[in-house]
Amino acid sequence: MTTNLATAGERAGFIQNTINGFQQSEFEFQRSISNEPFPPMSFLSASSYSEVEFERPNGGKGQYGLDRVSAMGAVPFLLGKRDAVFAGAYLSLSDFNFSGAVEEDFKVRSVGIPVGWIRQQNPDWQYAAFVMPMGHEANLPGSDWSWQYMGGAFARYVQTDSLWWAFGLYADIQSNDEFYIPYLGASWSINERWTLSAVMPWPAIVYAPSRDLVFRLGAAPSGASWSLESGGSGDTYVNLDSWDFGIAAQYRIYSNIWIGARAGIGGLRGLRLADDSVEEPDLDLDSNAFFGVELNFRPGVQF
Repeated sequence: MTTNLATAGERAGFIQNTINGFQQSEFEFQRSISNEPFPPMSFLSASSYSEVEFERPNGGKGQYGLDRVSAMGAVPFLLGKRDAVFAGAYLSLSDFNFSGAVEEDFKVRSVGIPVGWIRQQNPDWQYAAFVMPMGHEANLPGSDWSWQYMGGAFARYVQTDSLWWAFGLYADIQSNDEFYIPYLGASWSINERWTLSAVMPWPAIVYAPSRDLVFRLGAAPSGASWSLESGGSGDTYVNLDSWDFGIAAQYRIYSNIWIGARAGIGGLRGLRLADDSVEEPDLDLDSNAFFGVELNFRPGVQF
């Protein structure tokens, strides 16, 4: 018991020392008086999506539901007064349940390693870059790991105490697809309670009546990708891309620990099945409801 308490104390001391180091550095994350808390550095979340019906181009129909549990943790390290790096791990388990279709239920395990760098060039400009290799594996017979590489380079410009802009380039590279897109985002703190966030891909209206409570109405991406063997015909790549629209609420329960819940509608979904001889990139799907809960750690600095 003494050893466990000592270890917990050392971890808490490391976290607080890291926060103190950022507060004493030249990094500037927020100049306004907004109550909006800093984005989570670690989280544990669980989400459930009701069944959604899809229709294939050949007329076949089916339904599937999705349950997902995800966890991520990242640790920052200061390199002087203006530079910092971070590294972490991401884990996820997605459970797909099909009905009215020939597909069988399956689970997808995902593992990712985010690594990044950030620099405070001067009081108005920040530069950042990250890479995140990920692996996905389904639990179907003959399935194998598929690999995905995400990354980007960005700059943040603080125009006023309440308005900042972000620019950059984002890339998502998979074994069967590559995606590159320029990035533009902004955040406007209207007052201490209200923030209009156009930070893609999480546009939202944020209402924070206090430093311990925050509501968020907006959209967020939700998806997974993996590969598996299909009847010996070769690798089959399955990509699921979707957007969630809804409201989320989070409350500080102790120090930097927050608990939250979110609910809404999942829409703009697309499901693609492709192997050596078959490709069906366009499926018509309905929207479905989702609900999720989350526990996260937010550093005690303002963003």
